[in-house]
Amino acid sequence: MISRQFALSAIIVSFIIGAVGVFLFISQRLERCAAPPFVDPNLLPNARFATPGDVTGLPEGWGRGAGGVEVRGPAVDGQGFDLDGDGRALQLIGIANYALTPPIGVQPGTAYCFTVATLTDSLLRSPTRARLVFEWYDDQGVLRERSVTPWQPVVLWTPERPPTAWTTIAGYARAPQTARILRVRIEPSSDDRIYLDMPRLQRGGHTLPPAQNADVSPPLTIAPWPEGYRAAVAFTFDWETAMGGLIHSRSVDDPLADEDPIQRGMRMRTGVETSMSMFARYNVRATYFATGYNFLMGNREQRRFMNDPVFTWASAANGWRSDRWTNRPWFADDPYGTVAIDPAWYFGDQIEPLRAAGHEIQSHTFSHLYGGYADAATWRADIEAWNSVAAERGIGIARALAFPWSSSAGMSDANWDVLEQGGIRAVTRLSDYGPYNLFPLDERGLVRDPHCRWLPGREGRIISCPDFYLIPARAKLAVAQIEQAVAAGGMIDIWSHTEEVTSAAQQAAWEDVVSYTVGRGDVWVAPFSEIAGWQIARMTLNITTLTEPTASTDRGRSMAHRYQVQNTSLYHLAGMMIDLPPDTADVAINNDIVPREQWQHSGLLRVDLAAGQTIEVTLWPTRSSSR
Repeated sequence: MISRQFALSAIIVSFIIGAVGVFLFISQRLERCAAPPFVDPNLLPNARFATPGDVTGLPEGWGRGAGGVEVRGPAVDGQGFDLDGDGRALQLIGIANYALTPPIGVQPGTAYCFTVATLTDSLLRSPTRARLVFEWYDDQGVLRERSVTPWQPVVLWTPERPPTAWTTIAGYARAPQTARILRVRIEPSSDDRIYLDMPRLQRGGHTLPPAQNADVSPPLTIAPWPEGYRAAVAFTFDWETAMGGLIHSRSVDDPLADEDPIQRGMRMRTGVETSMSMFARYNVRATYFATGYNFLMGNREQRRFMNDPVFTWASAANGWRSDRWTNRPWFADDPYGTVAIDPAWYFGDQIEPLRAAGHEIQSHTFSHLYGGYADAATWRADIEAWNSVAAERGIGIARALAFPWSSSAGMSDANWDVLEQGGIRAVTRLSDYGPYNLFPLDERGLVRDPHCRWLPGREGRIISCPDFYLIPARAKLAVAQIEQAVAAGGMIDIWSHTEEVTSAAQQAAWEDVVSYTVGRGDVWVAPFSEIAGWQIARMTLNITTLTEPTASTDRGRSMAHRYQVQNTSLYHLAGMMIDLPPDTADVAINNDIVPREQWQHSGLLRVDLAAGQTIEVTLWPTRSSSR
């Protein structure tokens, strides 16, 4: 017979085991940022988007970067999706956009996690990605630090293959000591529409992807441009034959769409000659963004490019003057002639003079397609066709792309994948429309932040750069834009079409801007891809502090600070300038002392760092600062 004491002990042990089990179950749920049964530790206000805010479509407390963030769903407008059955989800559209949670009070040093369910119904049938940015504010509402998660996949919904579940974007970060308020951004890597549902914020979450501090400064400061230049300017042109774009003019974006494409093609030719003559006077190398027919000496053999596509999106509803191209092959008007008899259609004879003058030729796409309407297969065919005809004229694969009609709005994640795989490393002429605009303008119409920046989701791989369209009425504004780039240590791409540099007014405008820029003496003027490549190399430098500082009797009693600097990119950093601390007494590169007269006056140490090269930089501070 079981004694009463044994039975009581068994009950107590069972209770303890059960309590431990419950504790472990709850702990595991909290560490996954999931709510345990009967308890909801969600700290996020208005997490179900039920309370409307002052902005139409935006829930109370929530924020956004631009339009395209709003509540949708079966219970709202009969459109879209929801996960938890309440008929509501938050829509997010636009690569330059974000959804921002309401502010939440936090405790310094405490770990917080955030999760949100995601789904995309991309019009181009592309899965996409998103990430979280933890924004930490002090008690005065000042942003003090940002922590960023890796990019994470968003599942694709299609009518034929609806997914069995939504994907969860998740991450955790620890509140810095200055933090009193937290807001979390959800950012997309493309223009594919994303639905967000069931967001939650709580303490814990250590099993989730950690968010890393995005604002950590490198141990050495590298000047933004080579040789001490204060800013960079690229002079570029969009250059199209009649076949390469002009007969496909989209009237919404093209002020010359009603003019004869043959006459325009001839002006495009003439503009190459006038612009080259101007640049020669100032010893400037420029960039010409070319379409595919620019490389051809003719097409007597009636070659078919890109499988002779028909672009059904080139319709009156989308801004074209008619529906002609919705059922007509894109290259059907090719006269199948030669440069000699059809010079407006083929520009192959202008390639070598441009190269001989030191200018570069990059991609304006082969077909002058509309980037955001084309699917990934079309983009792949376009890139392959451009690279193929360019190679026939001795031009390497395109590393930079200027979008026709600034048509990046609508680009899917799959489209960007194809550009990256095809060798594109820099882009410009991006959309200037709200949710898609990576370079917003100020009240004067100037790019507010004239710096190249990573394309979201392609950090370290594709860089995007701002541009300024130059016409005579904007010549003074162009000078102001360059001055703003100098003040910011940034970059701007000044551009127009070559056909425009045939009028006296436009030639005068270009002459004034080029003369001003070169005359400053503190602006690096170079081809677009060189400027972009420099930024890619500089922004991906791997700079690490070496342990065990070395004392040197040769340098007195001060202790040396040692750094390893590695150029991980494919681009040379000739004339890279390291900004030395003001208390620097001596400098060595790979143990070779650098004469003081080379750096002491400017405080800048010049280094040529080849692609893939690693050097060691040693700095000795003055004796007083080393004590």
